[in-house]
Amino acid sequence: MNMSCANKQGYLASRVVVRSLVHTGFQRPPAALVQALADQDVTRISELVGGMYTMDASIRALGPVALPITGVVTTAKCPPGDNLGLVKALTLVEAGDVLVVDAQGFGEWCLGGFQLLQYARDTRGLAGLIVNGAYRDVGEAQDAGFPVYATAVAPYSGPKAGPCEVNVPVCCGGVIVHAGDVVSASAEGLVVVPQRSLQAVVDALTRAAQTAHGNHDALRRIFDLADRLDCDVISLAGLADDGKLQ
Repeated sequence: MNMSCANKQGYLASRVVVRSLVHTGFQRPPAALVQALADQDVTRISELVGGMYTMDASIRALGPVALPITGVVTTAKCPPGDNLGLVKALTLVEAGDVLVVDAQGFGEWCLGGFQLLQYARDTRGLAGLIVNGAYRDVGEAQDAGFPVYATAVAPYSGPKAGPCEVNVPVCCGGVIVHAGDVVSASAEGLVVVPQRSLQAVVDALTRAAQTAHGNHDALRRIFDLADRLDCDVISLAGLADDGKLQ
């Protein structure tokens, strides 16, 4: 039986017995701690959360400008190419939230267009979108100053067949993300701060800022390590002006 990919997905979805799961709320971190991260460079945050919470390069800014964003995470999990979970999550976001969607890296078609995001921004205060999958309307989002990060761009928007899950742990850029975590994104990349570690990360950033010579001391230790390298050294001090050994 021949059928398009979209029809095949709808056919398979009709056989799925797993029901959708939606958590309508979750514990949120203190707004002051979230704001404290918003003023920090993504690279400094990444050094404190490590590789386990730094997203890989598959997630990138859509468009020529990587618009920076920091916010509390709301999550959605969708079958490849299906956007029912994204739409449901957009009805639950709160002001300043960043929606992180796991579409399993599917890039043949997208999860929707900018109109969905614009409505959620205007009515609920959505601050940004990060997708392990494809999205579209890149120019509209850029013109509106709305940050969108994803793995790909695709023009066709898929069905709303489900099932879906909202505010459950998801995988994005190789990182497991929970609702209530804090995500920060910029041209440097994307990092996630687990809610349980948010205070520790902010405290470490504060201490580093209060140490006037902290960066110089760290650089000195790096170069001292290079100076102590155990290696064979070949000196060119014996070269003549013509470059030949004397």
